[in-house]
Amino acid sequence: MSYPLPNAWELARRRLELLEACHDPTTIRHAEALGVSPGWRCLEAGAGSGSFARWLAARTDSVVAADIDVRLLEQLDEPNLEVRQMDLVTDDLPAAAFDFVHCRMVLMHMPERDDVLARLATAVRPGGVLLVEEGVIHPILSIATGAYLEAWQAFHDTMRELGVDPHWAVDLPQRLDALGLLGVGAEFDGELFRGGSEPAEFWSLSWLQVRDRIGRPEVVDRGREVLADTSRWFHGSGTIVAWGRAPGG
Repeated sequence: MSYPLPNAWELARRRLELLEACHDPTTIRHAEALGVSPGWRCLEAGAGSGSFARWLAARTDSVVAADIDVRLLEQLDEPNLEVRQMDLVTDDLPAAAFDFVHCRMVLMHMPERDDVLARLATAVRPGGVLLVEEGVIHPILSIATGAYLEAWQAFHDTMRELGVDPHWAVDLPQRLDALGLLGVGAEFDGELFRGGSEPAEFWSLSWLQVRDRIGRPEVVDRGREVLADTSRWFHGSGTIVAWGRAPGG
C-alpha cells in the first residue's frame, strides 16, 4: 500500500497530533456508547501516532496498534498494547479475533478500500463491533470561497490523482449493511472552525505535505495564509461515522 501522506514527513507527528485532537472526542464518545470495556480485545487499524490506541489500552484487556509505518508509535509502552507493522491490504488479519475494530481516516486513502473494509469486518468476533470513521469532501466545495476554495480544489484534485477518494464514505453505512453487520448506525459530523485553530493548522499542514505535487503551489501558499487569519471562520470536511456488530455471539 502506498500512503499519500506518509509518516516519514518531518511534520507528520504534528499533523497527526492535530488530527487526534480534532477527532478523538468523537471517537471516544462512540467507543463508550458501543460498550468498549475491560475484557475486550481491540484492533486499531491505521493507528497513526497512537492516542486512541492508548485510550483503549487503559480500558480493555489488549490492543493491537497496527500501521504500515510504526515510527510514530514507538513511544507507546503500555503492557497490554502491541505495536504491529502491518499493510492492511496484503498482510494477514486474524479472523474473528477482536471484540472491537476501529479505523479512522485511513480507508479513503487506499485504492483497495472496499477489500480492506471487508477484511476488517471479518476480524471482528461474533457479537463484536466495527467502528469506522472516514472523511468526505462535502460540504466544502459548495460553500468555500476565494483563496480557501482554490486551495481546497487543488488539494482535492491532487489527492484524487494519488488514489484518494474523498467521496467514498458517503455510502459507508450501506457498505456495512452489505457486509452483513447487524445494528448498523451512522452519524455525519460537520466541521466549522476559526482560522489559526487546531483544525486550521491540521489542514494547513495537510496542504503543505502535498504542496510540491500540486501544479500551482502558490495556490496552497495563499490558502495557508488565509487559514492563519484568526478573524475568519471556515467550513471543513465532513466525517461519516458508521458502526455495526458481527452476527452471532
